[in-house]
Amino acid sequence: MKKIFLIAMLSGICLSLQAITPWDKGGFETQQYRNIFVEMGYKPMAVEFKLRQVFDDVFLGPNKVYFEVGDTLGYISDIKNHDVRTEGMSYGMMIAVQMDEKDIFDRIWRWSKKYMQHQDGPRKGYFAWSCKTDGTHNAEGAASDGELYYVTALIFASNRWGNDTGINYLGEARNILDCSMAKTGEDGQMPLLHPEHQLITFTPDRFGSRNTDPSYHIPAFYEVWAKWAGDGRSDYWMEAARKSRDFLHKAIHPETGLNPDICQYDGTVNQGPWNRGGGNFRYDSWRVPMNIALDYEWSCADKEWQQNYGERIQNFFYSQGVDKYVDQYRVDGSLPAENEILVAGGFRKLRHSIGLVSTLAAASVLCSHDKSKEFVDALWNAKHEPFEDGYFDAYYDGLLRLFAFMHLSGHYRVIFPQTPLCVVRTGDLSMTIDADGGGKILSFKHNGKEILSQSRAPESFGSTFWTSPQKEWNWPPVPEFDKMPYTIEQKSPTLVMTSKVSEKLKFRVRKTFTAKDNAIAITYTIINEGDSTRRVAPWEISRVKNEGLVFFEADIKSIVPADLIPFNAQYGAVWHSADEARENRKINADGKGWLAYTNNGLLLIKTFNDLKAKKAAPGEAEIQVYVNRGKTYVELESQGAYTTLKPGQSLDWTVTWRMLPYDGPASPSAALLQMVRNTK
Repeated sequence: MKKIFLIAMLSGICLSLQAITPWDKGGFETQQYRNIFVEMGYKPMAVEFKLRQVFDDVFLGPNKVYFEVGDTLGYISDIKNHDVRTEGMSYGMMIAVQMDEKDIFDRIWRWSKKYMQHQDGPRKGYFAWSCKTDGTHNAEGAASDGELYYVTALIFASNRWGNDTGINYLGEARNILDCSMAKTGEDGQMPLLHPEHQLITFTPDRFGSRNTDPSYHIPAFYEVWAKWAGDGRSDYWMEAARKSRDFLHKAIHPETGLNPDICQYDGTVNQGPWNRGGGNFRYDSWRVPMNIALDYEWSCADKEWQQNYGERIQNFFYSQGVDKYVDQYRVDGSLPAENEILVAGGFRKLRHSIGLVSTLAAASVLCSHDKSKEFVDALWNAKHEPFEDGYFDAYYDGLLRLFAFMHLSGHYRVIFPQTPLCVVRTGDLSMTIDADGGGKILSFKHNGKEILSQSRAPESFGSTFWTSPQKEWNWPPVPEFDKMPYTIEQKSPTLVMTSKVSEKLKFRVRKTFTAKDNAIAITYTIINEGDSTRRVAPWEISRVKNEGLVFFEADIKSIVPADLIPFNAQYGAVWHSADEARENRKINADGKGWLAYTNNGLLLIKTFNDLKAKKAAPGEAEIQVYVNRGKTYVELESQGAYTTLKPGQSLDWTVTWRMLPYDGPASPSAALLQMVRNTK
């Protein structure tokens, strides 16, 4: 199963504030996503820790809104209203598939299908939008945004996990779409998209289909359907995306950037006593800035208008005070009358709500003005806690806050169909490589027993490859080498994977995996595809648990900084036993062509050409050990020679991986060192 893992930062890296410039291409084309937090000066490790913390607040913490039922079911509850809504359930599924939380996804879907989805009758395929937590329906009708998210999340689940793990995700998504498109208005039920306007309905029935909700408009979702639903309606969905973008132009105020809660298909607001305040910017409306940011990040099909919109709406709220604006306005920017304020949780009150703080921060993806930094900082520093009068919304505010952190950290992505993982085997060894995920080594096992870190914590897994020196790219790692898909050029007798050319560095990386005699050799090739002569060194990074023992042959005086990570010189090698500290730590050392690690009954040995003195890249070394703070993970790193490459030239560097069972203690010994020397 594939995982999404978040990025950790090497110790000692300091980041300066970078220019904030919106991109010109979307994730459908590039499969790249900005980390706005990092661009604005936050440290990557802090960002990933914060994202996981916000996720835990929603799904695991004392104020969680996610609850498991038995062995297979789970639901998300709007706590303050004591119900389960398709809005929250489908949001939970989208978050789960983005974060690769398959068990959570499957539990929510099973609950949704068992208790909420109509399996027959006029509403077949649709979901009761509100239920009690025991599954009893509070209402029978659907709210169209729930189905919108259900379909998209299911397609992404199909792309990520396939359809043979117990749920046919793609089949379920198609069923919803097919049931929707079969409805003609008979028995009061309508398609999700209005047949005449081709825009999403407020509710897919005769009454609700007379209107739409601007916050239901996420054009890029239709592009997902067009690409991967496989329902024969690709042209229809692409046209729906175009019309949805055109609608938003009409529904959004040209000066304030505010939009009504509900309106007609031409963007005008219905009048009447039943719609008091419905033309105002309020709870549903908060989602529009984040939805437009998503469409921009994924598609970028309407970038000029969207960039203008982002700055327009931030300008309005900035004029109200970044820490003072309230959560409901008339679309012209004036405050609503008392009887127009929408009640929430039994309170009729204007607030500075963290849900709106979140979506306005997410709009910074669209912006280049300096004000956007203040909106991002406001989200980062905001505390999700009860107001003085006791009002607290763990559900809506919490979910929007989590979505915003996903957007701004680059973790709300288009999920493409996954290439099957590649497995290389020899004797007792097996190595699993993810071509789609940066050609990373996900697993290295001896008789089924794992040595690499499999933690779900941020960026703490497997083995990857970078170019050195790091100062050439600072942080994050070059996406073409570390994250983006590699093409598989050859499968037998050797596995060959090749990256795209780095836009920044103009290098291409090729990885050749050769298995023989209980060893797997990986030859890393760096090719200069640019038009100028460059210098570069190869660099392999493997992550293991912060347990056991790391050792290699070196003069202990070559380890710098001295005493940062405790190493002992014994038996002709230097040894580090797992420890724990509050800070990230990293050392450089001049080794002798090998690096070893033992833990949990296994001995990992990696060998490579001994790097001659002063042949490492500036500021780098033959061997590096990075220990992440806490009891989390350790990086075993090795580098090759700093080499001059003319245009078209390449370098090859090979690391050979071996692994043996080892039942002795994870402590320095002459016998352990001899095992390494005998093997290599």
